[in-house]
Amino acid sequence: MKIMYKLMSGFVLLVLIFSIAGAVVISNLNVIETVNTQVGSDFAINQYATNYERGAGKVQVGTYLYSQDSQAMGKQLIEEGKDAMAQNRENLKNILKDEAAIKELGEIERVEGLAMAASDQVVARVNNPDKDAGKQDKQLKQDLHFLEARVDALNLKLGTFVDKTQEETASSLKTAEESGLRTINITLYAIAISLLIALVVSFAAAKKITDPVKQLTNVANRVSKGEITEKVEISSSDEIGDLAESFKRMINAFKVMEAMSKEESAPKE
Repeated sequence: MKIMYKLMSGFVLLVLIFSIAGAVVISNLNVIETVNTQVGSDFAINQYATNYERGAGKVQVGTYLYSQDSQAMGKQLIEEGKDAMAQNRENLKNILKDEAAIKELGEIERVEGLAMAASDQVVARVNNPDKDAGKQDKQLKQDLHFLEARVDALNLKLGTFVDKTQEETASSLKTAEESGLRTINITLYAIAISLLIALVVSFAAAKKITDPVKQLTNVANRVSKGEITEKVEISSSDEIGDLAESFKRMINAFKVMEAMSKEESAPKE
Protein backbone atom coordinates (compact mmCIF):
# COMPACT_ATOMS: atom_id res chain seq x y z
CA MET A 1 0.00 0.00 0.00
CA LYS A 2 2.98 2.32 0.52
CA ILE A 3 3.63 2.56 -3.22
CA MET A 4 -0.01 3.43 -3.77
CA TYR A 5 0.25 6.18 -1.17
CA LYS A 6 3.26 7.64 -2.99
CA LEU A 7 1.36 7.57 -6.26
CA MET A 8 -1.68 9.09 -4.57
CA SER A 9 0.46 11.91 -3.16
CA GLY A 10 1.46 12.86 -6.71
CA PHE A 11 -2.19 12.76 -7.76
CA VAL A 12 -3.16 14.92 -4.78
CA LEU A 13 -0.49 17.44 -5.77
CA LEU A 14 -1.96 17.65 -9.27
CA VAL A 15 -5.44 18.10 -7.85
CA LEU A 16 -4.15 20.83 -5.54
CA ILE A 17 -2.53 22.70 -8.44
CA PHE A 18 -5.69 22.48 -10.51
CA SER A 19 -7.79 23.55 -7.50
CA ILE A 20 -5.66 26.65 -6.95
CA ALA A 21 -5.69 27.47 -10.66
CA GLY A 22 -9.45 26.86 -10.76
CA ALA A 23 -10.02 29.20 -7.81
CA VAL A 24 -7.96 31.92 -9.51
CA VAL A 25 -9.76 31.37 -12.81
CA ILE A 26 -13.17 31.56 -11.11
CA SER A 27 -12.08 34.75 -9.38
CA ASN A 28 -11.01 36.24 -12.71
CA LEU A 29 -14.26 35.12 -14.34
CA ASN A 30 -16.18 36.91 -11.60
CA VAL A 31 -14.10 40.01 -12.28
CA ILE A 32 -14.82 39.69 -16.01
CA GLU A 33 -18.54 39.32 -15.33
CA THR A 34 -18.52 42.41 -13.10
CA VAL A 35 -16.49 44.36 -15.64
CA ASN A 36 -18.77 43.27 -18.49
CA THR A 37 -21.73 44.54 -16.49
CA GLN A 38 -19.87 47.80 -15.96
CA VAL A 39 -19.00 47.99 -19.65
CA GLY A 40 -22.67 47.57 -20.54
CA SER A 41 -23.62 50.29 -18.07
CA ASP A 42 -20.89 52.66 -19.30
CA PHE A 43 -21.90 52.05 -22.91
CA ALA A 44 -25.55 52.79 -22.12
CA ILE A 45 -24.56 55.98 -20.28
CA ASN A 46 -22.47 57.04 -23.27
CA GLN A 47 -25.38 56.41 -25.65
CA TYR A 48 -27.85 58.32 -23.46
CA ALA A 49 -25.45 61.24 -23.11
CA THR A 50 -24.79 61.30 -26.88
CA ASN A 51 -28.53 61.24 -27.64
CA TYR A 52 -29.03 63.98 -25.06
CA GLU A 53 -26.47 66.08 -26.92
CA ARG A 54 -28.16 65.39 -30.26
CA GLY A 55 -31.49 66.46 -28.77
CA ALA A 56 -29.99 69.82 -27.81
CA GLY A 57 -28.72 70.21 -31.38
CA LYS A 58 -32.19 69.49 -32.75
CA VAL A 59 -33.71 72.16 -30.52
CA GLN A 60 -31.19 74.71 -31.74
CA VAL A 61 -31.70 73.87 -35.42
CA GLY A 62 -35.47 73.73 -34.98
CA THR A 63 -35.52 77.11 -33.27
CA TYR A 64 -33.46 78.64 -36.05
CA LEU A 65 -35.80 77.20 -38.71
CA TYR A 66 -38.79 78.46 -36.73
CA SER A 67 -37.32 81.96 -36.85
CA GLN A 68 -36.79 81.66 -40.63
CA ASP A 69 -40.44 81.14 -41.56
CA SER A 70 -40.24 77.32 -41.38
CA GLN A 71 -42.47 77.04 -38.34
CA ALA A 72 -43.81 73.55 -39.09
CA MET A 73 -40.42 71.93 -39.53
CA GLY A 74 -38.92 74.01 -36.76
CA LYS A 75 -41.66 73.12 -34.31
CA GLN A 76 -41.28 69.43 -35.11
CA LEU A 77 -37.52 69.51 -34.52
CA ILE A 78 -37.92 71.48 -31.30
CA GLU A 79 -40.45 68.98 -29.94
CA GLU A 80 -38.33 66.01 -31.02
CA GLY A 81 -35.25 67.57 -29.45
CA LYS A 82 -37.00 68.34 -26.17
CA ASP A 83 -38.48 64.81 -26.01
CA ALA A 84 -35.07 63.27 -26.72
CA MET A 85 -33.43 65.40 -24.04
CA ALA A 86 -36.11 64.62 -21.45
CA GLN A 87 -36.08 60.88 -22.18
CA ASN A 88 -32.30 60.52 -22.14
CA ARG A 89 -31.99 62.72 -19.06
CA GLU A 90 -34.36 60.42 -17.19
CA ASN A 91 -32.48 57.38 -18.47
CA LEU A 92 -29.26 58.84 -17.13
CA LYS A 93 -30.86 59.55 -13.76
CA ASN A 94 -31.98 55.93 -13.53
CA ILE A 95 -28.64 54.39 -14.50
CA LEU A 96 -26.08 56.70 -12.88
CA LYS A 97 -24.67 55.48 -9.55
CA ASP A 98 -21.67 57.76 -9.07
CA GLU A 99 -22.48 60.78 -6.91
CA ALA A 100 -20.16 63.05 -8.88
CA ALA A 101 -21.81 62.05 -12.17
CA ILE A 102 -25.28 62.59 -10.70
CA LYS A 103 -24.25 66.04 -9.51
CA GLU A 104 -22.81 66.81 -12.94
CA LEU A 105 -26.08 65.73 -14.57
CA GLY A 106 -27.93 68.14 -12.27
CA GLU A 107 -25.74 70.98 -13.52
CA ILE A 108 -26.38 69.91 -17.12
CA GLU A 109 -30.12 69.96 -16.45
CA ARG A 110 -29.81 73.50 -15.07
CA VAL A 111 -28.00 74.69 -18.21
CA GLU A 112 -30.56 72.85 -20.32
CA GLY A 113 -33.30 74.87 -18.65
CA LEU A 114 -31.55 78.10 -19.64
CA ALA A 115 -31.15 76.88 -23.24
CA MET A 116 -34.82 75.87 -23.47
CA ALA A 117 -35.83 79.23 -22.05
CA ALA A 118 -33.78 80.91 -24.78
CA SER A 119 -35.48 78.72 -27.40
CA ASP A 120 -38.90 79.58 -26.01
CA GLN A 121 -37.95 83.27 -26.16
CA VAL A 122 -37.19 82.98 -29.89
CA VAL A 123 -40.49 81.18 -30.54
CA ALA A 124 -42.38 83.80 -28.54
CA ARG A 125 -40.59 86.58 -30.46
CA VAL A 126 -41.63 85.00 -33.77
CA ASN A 127 -45.24 84.46 -32.64
CA ASN A 128 -45.52 87.99 -31.24
CA PRO A 129 -43.41 90.15 -33.55
CA ASP A 130 -42.66 93.78 -32.86
CA LYS A 131 -44.47 96.20 -35.10
CA ASP A 132 -41.14 97.78 -35.95
CA ALA A 133 -39.59 95.32 -38.46
CA GLY A 134 -36.09 96.61 -37.87
CA LYS A 135 -36.40 96.32 -34.12
CA GLN A 136 -37.97 92.88 -34.52
CA ASP A 137 -35.09 91.67 -36.67
CA LYS A 138 -32.52 93.04 -34.25
CA GLN A 139 -34.18 91.48 -31.20
CA LEU A 140 -34.59 88.16 -32.99
CA LYS A 141 -30.90 88.08 -33.87
CA GLN A 142 -30.05 88.84 -30.25
CA ASP A 143 -32.33 86.02 -29.07
CA LEU A 144 -30.77 83.59 -31.55
CA HIS A 145 -27.29 84.61 -30.49
CA PHE A 146 -28.29 84.12 -26.86
CA LEU A 147 -29.75 80.71 -27.71
CA GLU A 148 -26.55 79.73 -29.50
CA ALA A 149 -24.48 80.68 -26.46
CA ARG A 150 -26.76 78.70 -24.14
CA VAL A 151 -26.73 75.63 -26.41
CA ASP A 152 -22.95 75.86 -26.75
CA ALA A 153 -22.63 75.90 -22.96
CA LEU A 154 -24.96 72.90 -22.76
CA ASN A 155 -23.04 71.04 -25.49
CA LEU A 156 -19.76 71.78 -23.74
CA LYS A 157 -20.99 70.18 -20.54
CA LEU A 158 -22.58 67.29 -22.43
CA GLY A 159 -19.40 66.83 -24.48
CA THR A 160 -17.30 66.65 -21.32
CA PHE A 161 -19.78 64.16 -19.86
CA VAL A 162 -19.68 62.03 -23.04
CA ASP A 163 -15.87 62.07 -23.07
CA LYS A 164 -15.78 60.83 -19.47
CA THR A 165 -18.18 57.99 -20.24
CA GLN A 166 -16.07 57.02 -23.28
CA GLU A 167 -12.94 56.96 -21.12
CA GLU A 168 -14.70 54.84 -18.50
CA THR A 169 -15.97 52.45 -21.18
CA ALA A 170 -12.48 52.13 -22.65
CA SER A 171 -11.03 51.53 -19.18
CA SER A 172 -13.63 48.84 -18.42
CA LEU A 173 -12.96 47.14 -21.76
CA LYS A 174 -9.23 47.17 -21.06
CA THR A 175 -9.80 45.65 -17.61
CA ALA A 176 -12.01 42.95 -19.13
CA GLU A 177 -9.38 42.18 -21.77
CA GLU A 178 -6.61 41.99 -19.16
CA SER A 179 -8.71 39.69 -16.96
CA GLY A 180 -9.46 37.45 -19.94
CA LEU A 181 -5.78 37.20 -20.89
CA ARG A 182 -4.84 36.55 -17.27
CA THR A 183 -7.40 33.75 -17.07
CA ILE A 184 -6.07 32.16 -20.27
CA ASN A 185 -2.46 32.42 -19.05
CA ILE A 186 -3.27 30.93 -15.65
CA THR A 187 -5.11 28.04 -17.29
CA LEU A 188 -2.22 27.37 -19.68
CA TYR A 189 0.34 27.59 -16.85
CA ALA A 190 -1.72 25.23 -14.69
CA ILE A 191 -1.97 22.70 -17.53
CA ALA A 192 1.75 22.96 -18.34
CA ILE A 193 2.86 22.66 -14.70
CA SER A 194 0.45 19.79 -14.08
CA LEU A 195 1.69 17.91 -17.13
CA LEU A 196 5.28 18.48 -16.06
CA ILE A 197 4.58 17.24 -12.53
CA ALA A 198 2.64 14.29 -13.92
CA LEU A 199 5.58 13.35 -16.13
CA VAL A 200 8.09 13.72 -13.28
CA VAL A 201 5.93 11.78 -10.82
CA SER A 202 5.20 9.06 -13.39
CA PHE A 203 8.87 8.72 -14.33
CA ALA A 204 10.01 8.69 -10.68
CA ALA A 205 7.33 6.17 -9.70
CA ALA A 206 8.08 3.94 -12.69
CA LYS A 207 11.81 4.06 -12.03
CA LYS A 208 11.32 3.40 -8.31
CA ILE A 209 9.25 0.33 -9.12
CA THR A 210 10.89 -1.05 -12.28
CA ASP A 211 14.56 -0.75 -11.24
CA PRO A 212 14.23 -2.87 -8.06
CA VAL A 213 11.95 -5.33 -9.90
CA LYS A 214 14.57 -5.73 -12.64
CA GLN A 215 17.28 -6.28 -10.02
CA LEU A 216 15.17 -8.86 -8.20
CA THR A 217 14.36 -10.56 -11.49
CA ASN A 218 18.07 -10.85 -12.31
CA VAL A 219 18.81 -12.20 -8.82
CA ALA A 220 15.99 -14.70 -9.12
CA ASN A 221 17.28 -15.89 -12.50
CA ARG A 222 20.80 -16.42 -11.15
CA VAL A 223 19.57 -18.08 -7.98
CA SER A 224 17.48 -20.44 -10.09
CA LYS A 225 20.73 -21.45 -11.80
CA GLY A 226 22.33 -22.22 -8.47
CA GLU A 227 24.18 -18.98 -7.95
CA ILE A 228 23.12 -18.52 -4.34
CA THR A 229 25.96 -16.16 -3.59
CA GLU A 230 24.00 -13.30 -5.12
CA LYS A 231 23.23 -10.38 -2.84
CA VAL A 232 20.08 -8.28 -2.87
CA GLU A 233 21.08 -4.66 -2.47
CA ILE A 234 17.71 -2.97 -2.21
CA SER A 235 16.77 -0.72 0.69
CA SER A 236 13.20 0.52 0.67
CA SER A 237 10.39 0.87 3.18
CA ASP A 238 7.61 0.01 0.75
CA GLU A 239 6.34 -3.22 -0.76
CA ILE A 240 9.45 -3.49 -2.97
CA GLY A 241 11.56 -3.45 0.20
CA ASP A 242 9.40 -6.18 1.70
CA LEU A 243 9.85 -8.25 -1.46
CA ALA A 244 13.62 -7.70 -1.31
CA GLU A 245 13.69 -8.91 2.30
CA SER A 246 11.78 -12.00 1.24
CA PHE A 247 14.40 -12.64 -1.47
CA LYS A 248 17.17 -12.27 1.10
CA ARG A 249 15.51 -14.78 3.40
CA MET A 250 14.96 -17.14 0.50
CA ILE A 251 18.63 -16.93 -0.53
CA ASN A 252 19.73 -17.45 3.08
CA ALA A 253 17.46 -20.47 3.24
CA PHE A 254 19.08 -21.86 0.08
CA LYS A 255 22.49 -21.29 1.60
CA VAL A 256 21.49 -23.12 4.76
CA MET A 257 20.06 -25.98 2.73
CA GLU A 258 23.21 -26.15 0.62
CA ALA A 259 25.40 -26.20 3.73
CA MET A 260 23.32 -28.96 5.24
CA SER A 261 23.46 -30.91 2.00
CA LYS A 262 27.23 -30.64 1.90
CA GLU A 263 27.49 -31.67 5.51
CA GLU A 264 25.35 -34.75 4.93
CA SER A 265 27.26 -35.73 1.81
CA ALA A 266 30.63 -35.34 3.45
CA PRO A 267 32.41 -38.75 4.18
CA LYS A 268 32.07 -39.82 7.79
CA GLU A 269 35.23 -40.82 9.66
